[in-house]
Amino acid sequence: MVRKVEQKRMLDYVVSKLESSGEKIIPSKRNILGKIESNLIFVGDNGVVLLLDKIYPKDSFRYLHNIASQSKERVASVVFKDGETFFRSAAEKNYFKKDHKLSLKNYNAEDMQRMILLRPEEIILTQKNFGQIQYFQPESSRMREGLETFRFKPVKFDYSHINSDYGFKPENTSSKRLHIWNRRQHFTGPLFLDTFLLKEER
Repeated sequence: MVRKVEQKRMLDYVVSKLESSGEKIIPSKRNILGKIESNLIFVGDNGVVLLLDKIYPKDSFRYLHNIASQSKERVASVVFKDGETFFRSAAEKNYFKKDHKLSLKNYNAEDMQRMILLRPEEIILTQKNFGQIQYFQPESSRMREGLETFRFKPVKFDYSHINSDYGFKPENTSSKRLHIWNRRQHFTGPLFLDTFLLKEER
């Protein structure tokens, strides 16, 4: 779970990076979904940034995003990248499916390291943002604090190892929750709100 001090740090960081955009920036807390308090940043007259810093049960984040999209022309979402709640590595639990020539046999070790188990909220963002998700990257021993944009594609299961002569053989299919990122951008400079993503000012 993302701690309140971490939530505040993400909010302060994104606000500070948007302030040079020339638009009016207003951070806000709204109880749009009953007891769930959402952190938002209003940008100008027609923009809002949703900060995904907590779990939204069932389909409530889709509802929040839909409400924002109905009232604002520009809607971006930034997810807290902690590796526990969001951006969870799927490598360790799925390596045996590669090593034992099972449904992930077509993926190499590098692919497995880029395999992420997405939460429902993250899956919604891939659907709405053409496979892209933006994360707030906290300062760490390996990474500078900043904003990261990942482009994801679903993992494809290959069941060709199952002999159909012995009964039911599942069809090859794409995973709903396992995704692999194939492009990554790290921003540390001033930001502006585009249509559905935050972008770095040049």
